[in-house]
Amino acid sequence: MQRIVRVPQDGVPVTEARDVAADPSMGRKFSIKTDVVVVGSGAGGSVVAYEMAKAGKSVLVLESGKYYPSAEFTEHLGDTIHEVYRDQAGQANSTADVLFIEGNCVGGSTVIGACVMHRLNPSVWQDWADNHGLKDLAPDKIAPYTKIVDRWLNVHVNEAHEINATAHKVIQGCERMGFSWRPVERNVKKCALTGHCLAGCPSDRKMSALVTHLPWAAAYGARLFADTHVTRVLERGGRAVGVEAVIRDPKTGSIVSDLRVDAEVVVLAAGAIHTPLIMQRSQLADRSGRIGNGMAVQPFVQVLSTFKEPVYGFRGALTGVQVDEFQDTDGYFFISGLAEPEQLMAVGEQKAGDAHIEFMKSYNRMAGINAFSLDEGSGSVVWEGGLTDGRKVIKWNPSRKEFKDIVRTTALASRILFSAGAERVWLPTFEKMHADSVFDLDDKLRSVDYGINGLYTFRMNTFSPHGSARMGVDPYESVVSPDGEMHDVSGLYVADASLFPTPVAAGPQWATQVFAKYVSDRILARGSNHFLG
Repeated sequence: MQRIVRVPQDGVPVTEARDVAADPSMGRKFSIKTDVVVVGSGAGGSVVAYEMAKAGKSVLVLESGKYYPSAEFTEHLGDTIHEVYRDQAGQANSTADVLFIEGNCVGGSTVIGACVMHRLNPSVWQDWADNHGLKDLAPDKIAPYTKIVDRWLNVHVNEAHEINATAHKVIQGCERMGFSWRPVERNVKKCALTGHCLAGCPSDRKMSALVTHLPWAAAYGARLFADTHVTRVLERGGRAVGVEAVIRDPKTGSIVSDLRVDAEVVVLAAGAIHTPLIMQRSQLADRSGRIGNGMAVQPFVQVLSTFKEPVYGFRGALTGVQVDEFQDTDGYFFISGLAEPEQLMAVGEQKAGDAHIEFMKSYNRMAGINAFSLDEGSGSVVWEGGLTDGRKVIKWNPSRKEFKDIVRTTALASRILFSAGAERVWLPTFEKMHADSVFDLDDKLRSVDYGINGLYTFRMNTFSPHGSARMGVDPYESVVSPDGEMHDVSGLYVADASLFPTPVAAGPQWATQVFAKYVSDRILARGSNHFLG
């Protein structure tokens, strides 16, 4: 029988570190028993929690980040970075020249995302079915899941009023270059067009997990703990039986309590960085040896430009149009969007002090493009040290091919902006560089040398790591099975971008939620193997 409970009109019922500290029944060490424990509350974890709770299972969701309700968002990115971004947006690779941008809060990266919803090309699903043995991912079989996700998230094509002046500059450039473009699809309902998606949505119009699957799951009785860092999966006789975690005060980092969760099914949905780290800390059996390896990052650079006339690119929807001319052939795509003032500290030649003030005087004349390229999936994540006092190490630097792709995407984005009438393009390089015309652009880019492993060349970012615990048929070549269950540990499932079988030229949230629904159905279909009741 389904258990329906009342939830607040606003927000999500969450147990926080301060609640645990104030409850004598919990104390310094306590345990909880549940049917399903879900690690992570973002795109994948929220979907699994909802599906399991709706099916009548007792569900506990554990989120390492804090609970930051929508009503507290100020639309100032500086505030949000400090509160809900992983490592205050400073999570980086081991050489600190690529930023891995990730939400660290209830709702995960769905809370801070730019709302871009990328459907995977049917050829990608077909490749996974034909060449990776994942027959149930064929386009005709996965289609029902994609339609459900579209309905859940109110995925729609940007209408004319949602395409701002920055996007129109990109359209103008594409028309002159003869490049294909289309409006972005976004997961927003009646967007307020304030342009501050990366700072969180205070009006609950962004269809993040905060306003969709988490409150839906709570309405069916799911429980959610914030500030709860899962240290390891508990395993007995080749079967997952729960997890151990520590609850930390988000302000001080001190441990408030130790938590043990006994569960019949464990679902890891902590993202492509932290899911494999949990697996590594747990020292789980893995015939493939691929846990944490093969990670694709889909690097992107922000290309900024200035125009003679005011553009007011900070008004309206943050993302308007996408350039898809090269997406299927080269794995490149481009999305219009002007960087927030805080982001500009890492872009351009604004320097500091008076020079920075002078630079910012032209902010109303700026427009930008985010240029994405497809990498080869050679990244990795490694946990070094103890369960609670160790550290993550993220390894990814561009190969020569990947470096050339970044140069080319930068050049293409710059040409689009120059074709739209830009008088200057600020190149996204560590060495402060700009081009004042298309004629000196190539010379400037040729001066950016690959050097030592492409280190400190371009200011790269990623929102999209994936493939660090890949799905596949062969347990010697993949980490999880076609059902999403770890090959070597029964009852342990993965439901996030970790399980993508290959690198993809698309933002991951939409596909992650498709996979999460798919994995949820597989768990329930095999219920007699997992659940006693």
